[in-house]
Amino acid sequence: MTVRQVVDRGIRYLLLISALISVFIVFLIFLFTIREGGPAISGIGLRIAMGEIGYPVYATYNRALIRAKEGELRAGLEEALMTSQGKLQDAVEKALASADAADGRYREDLQAEIERARSLNEDIERVLGGESALSSEAELREAVEGVLQQAVEVALHDRTGLNFPSWASGAVQGAVGLKAFLTGGEWRPDYDKLGIWLMIVGSVFVTFGAIVLGVPLALGAAIFLAEVAPSTVRDVVRPAVELLAGIPSVVYGLFGMVVLVPLVGKIPVVNAQPTNTGYGLLSASIVLAVMILPTITNIAEDAIRAVPREYKEGSLALGATHWQTIVSVILPAARSGIIAAIILGMGRALGETMAMIMVIGNSVRIAQPLNNNPLTTALSQTRTLTGNIAVEIAYATGLQEDAIFATGVVLFVLIIVVNSMARILMRERAQ
Repeated sequence: MTVRQVVDRGIRYLLLISALISVFIVFLIFLFTIREGGPAISGIGLRIAMGEIGYPVYATYNRALIRAKEGELRAGLEEALMTSQGKLQDAVEKALASADAADGRYREDLQAEIERARSLNEDIERVLGGESALSSEAELREAVEGVLQQAVEVALHDRTGLNFPSWASGAVQGAVGLKAFLTGGEWRPDYDKLGIWLMIVGSVFVTFGAIVLGVPLALGAAIFLAEVAPSTVRDVVRPAVELLAGIPSVVYGLFGMVVLVPLVGKIPVVNAQPTNTGYGLLSASIVLAVMILPTITNIAEDAIRAVPREYKEGSLALGATHWQTIVSVILPAARSGIIAAIILGMGRALGETMAMIMVIGNSVRIAQPLNNNPLTTALSQTRTLTGNIAVEIAYATGLQEDAIFATGVVLFVLIIVVNSMARILMRERAQ
């Protein structure tokens, strides 16, 4: 084997290792977010099943099991029993007082939660009373864990109306939590209400707005640079477009706050509730459209330039004008590259954080019209998935922290869905 062959084989191995490392890093990040976010789904499902009355009671005993030191389990559980009884009494009084003006279905559900919580306390009290049968801590722990598991299964059955074996309770709990997490319209961590539907909608709306505003400009710039602009103009415009990619996102956010938000805030909206402050989807979409402009422009220009010159010459020889050639020949031939550019732009838009926090208003509410005109939805403040992670991760603890990691998993899935749709679209058009 010659030296050149050895070098070529070594380079191939290095390239293979580089590719494998890239795949491993993506897999590692995805696995980490799933591991950290997984407990949120189970915890939210437990919170939904046990309800606002039963969940604090269950959590009190579960915390006692986790924190009890060796030889102090019984004392810890007895203290937890007294604590939960006091919490239950206060919660019942407050809940029944607020239920006076509620509908009958709410009162029935509330009464069922109260009965389950009382039954759980009675079962724990009965277990703690059997000192002779439960002489060891291991037996006591096993008995209490069995009581808690039985309480969860009963709550899940009452919540779903389904009969399922004990071994499937974890899956049912996860399904309930996943549904509440993805479709819940409230994000109130203090009350363990952790639904991200409003942030999914906010992310989709702002990304869609950025694509609608940015793609025509980017494609126009790409066509101009590749097919129309003389070399002197191209040498000035292309560096200017590429410079946009190097500007930090916080600078875009500052520009949006200082220049764009005041301009949008001057748009008159009659009887607006809440008022138009300038912060919202429109400002965020405009800023994001500018941010994705260089990505789409550069990739689309390369795709257009990659079209064989013979296609253009053949079209012009048949009598087509330059513009007809661009629209009917060059752009269709560069379709896959243009779609890839748009998909990368969408990924860039979905993942943007800092600029969105600064101009979208960051209110924990779903985007909706400010008055009877549906177009005023563009002026509504909302929050994106990435913004939610960045704002709350610094002080989040417990179930809220797990839910933020689960939000990262949702972002991964959204990107995978977008890429899969692009592949399917390109495959269908290639047939």
